[in-house]
Amino acid sequence: MKKFLIAVASIIGTSYALADDHASTLNLELRQPVSTMEVTSIHFHEDETTISAQGDMGAYGKVYASYDLSYDATRNSGGVKASGRGFANGQVVSGYANGVWTRDGDKVVMSIVVMMNDGSQNFEKIVTDPMTNKMTIHTYALK
Repeated sequence: MKKFLIAVASIIGTSYALADDHASTLNLELRQPVSTMEVTSIHFHEDETTISAQGDMGAYGKVYASYDLSYDATRNSGGVKASGRGFANGQVVSGYANGVWTRDGDKVVMSIVVMMNDGSQNFEKIVTDPMTNKMTIHTYALK
């Protein structure tokens, strides 16, 4: 029994040592100012919803994007696949993303990781308000 208690204490102690409060040390910086896009359409399908939007996105210029939201069993959250194109200064940038979405009252909140064609990576927190047809996008630099 004594060996068992020592083993349990070792496992618990190791878990705390490895955890080391990493969550409080994660600092992401905005890649660009918070942006707003206009929702141009929402299409409801049996297994997913597609949201399309356009707007000015700082460094990415005029952006057009589509978000395909799949449903989980509750239909209040699920997965997101997205793609978009930006046009700025005679250049075209493109990106694709994967992540998750949840419903927060009448708003849809997406958390996605975006892979850009130049190799950069972003984490985006997007809040879509269907009552105002607006998406508020916080874009953080990952790479």
